[in-house]
Amino acid sequence: MANPLPNEKELYERIKSENIALNPDIWDLLYHRIGDDITSINLLCQYYLGLRQPVPVEEAKKILNYTRHIKDIVNEVTRVSKSDFAFPEFLDDIPLHPVLREMFTHYIGNDVYMMNLIVGDAVDPLGPQGLSLETIQRILNHTRSIRNFINRLQAATSQQKMPQEAPETAGAKSHDENKKELTKEEVFLKIRCLFAKEFKISKEDKITPLSRFREDLNLDSVDAIRVIMVLEEGFGLEIADADAEGIFTVGQAADYIYRRLKEGP
Repeated sequence: MANPLPNEKELYERIKSENIALNPDIWDLLYHRIGDDITSINLLCQYYLGLRQPVPVEEAKKILNYTRHIKDIVNEVTRVSKSDFAFPEFLDDIPLHPVLREMFTHYIGNDVYMMNLIVGDAVDPLGPQGLSLETIQRILNHTRSIRNFINRLQAATSQQKMPQEAPETAGAKSHDENKKELTKEEVFLKIRCLFAKEFKISKEDKITPLSRFREDLNLDSVDAIRVIMVLEEGFGLEIADADAEGIFTVGQAADYIYRRLKEGP
């Protein structure tokens, strides 16, 4: 994931103090164009992750096409010159405020660059090897980083109604609106349902608070990574790696999620 800018806090404070906003139609473009590419990459990666198989070279090349498209969109939106601008309907909004241009270029640009390096190595004609399961997870981490940045910046610059959410973020708002109403039992029942569906556990009642991911639910190392992603997507939260390392059972997951929901955003 892209490292935070050293002046990130100051940049967000400037956005707030100077009331820096972005044309909602440009946000709509970003959510739909970049959102579609992110969704396509995630679906492809999750498919092979579910099969426990590496992504074949030809399929990996599709990821390069998606990342190049994201790069093209960001390059256009962050242009300083209006000459030959690809989106003439937004000419009045170009160039972007320098703060926005810097953040788009740094955060999305760096994650896309890293994905291109990772996938480029895997499809190198001199030694094509596809994407290993570990590498697939690295790709998913970068797409999640892009998604989280867009959501955070959109919230910071929002001076009007939020555009339709990107496919990968759809539902997050409804989670946020309802999450404080959940009891600990309801959190557990929802986790049980999510795990049964994601990991194809036919009998939900096999999943108890004492169930250990590896020993009792027979989840392998790849599944263990997916556990955190399922919890994040299911409850609209971001779980830090340090927190994830302490979650080994369903009950621990329920306790953690319940505590986070009670604490609020």
